[in-house]
Amino acid sequence: MAEAMQPASMNDPDALARTERKVSGRLADGPARWVLLACTAAYLVALFLPFAGAASGWQLLGATEATRDTETAVTEYLFTWVAFIGLGVLTPIAVLTRRFAAAVAGWMVTGISSVCWLLAMWLGLDHGAGIYVAIAAVLIAIAAYIPALGRRGEQQLEIARQRAAAQGTDDVARLQRSATEQAHAHDQAQNPLLIDDRRARAAERHKRQAD
Repeated sequence: MAEAMQPASMNDPDALARTERKVSGRLADGPARWVLLACTAAYLVALFLPFAGAASGWQLLGATEATRDTETAVTEYLFTWVAFIGLGVLTPIAVLTRRFAAAVAGWMVTGISSVCWLLAMWLGLDHGAGIYVAIAAVLIAIAAYIPALGRRGEQQLEIARQRAAAQGTDDVARLQRSATEQAHAHDQAQNPLLIDDRRARAAERHKRQAD
């Protein structure tokens, strides 16, 4: 963001605060983003493998005819659908657009899918290799989201430093102005002749204007 480095705003705490809020709405660069993409790829590959019996993840996702001949539970459908939304849709959107809000949504939906998986495992049905690959991708993604959401980028850190420096400079200037005003008020109180002189000058100007 070029505007963050413009000289006009480098000493303006309010402008720096606005820029910092804008930058904080984007995911910072880091290895967690690539881990999330790898989890998405692993989940999409897992959909081609058996999830429940002989039915693949894609067949569960589409509720095709093949799933009717397989013993499946609602929780397996829920896990497949919710994980697809979290890992297959929201996660790549968050990584590619670097939108913080999309990342939060992806993390929450992916976390919900893990609960669906626990319920599916609790029922103890016949599960294929694909569902285990998918849940591994889900659990790794949940862990990778934490540093991705908590990491502050270099640009955000630099803006925060500039803001702190500008705020400190602004506070010093405010204290100097306050001290000057107090000293000026004290001088006026100690020297009433200054007040009388100003009054006399004002009266003289008013008299000239009247003439």
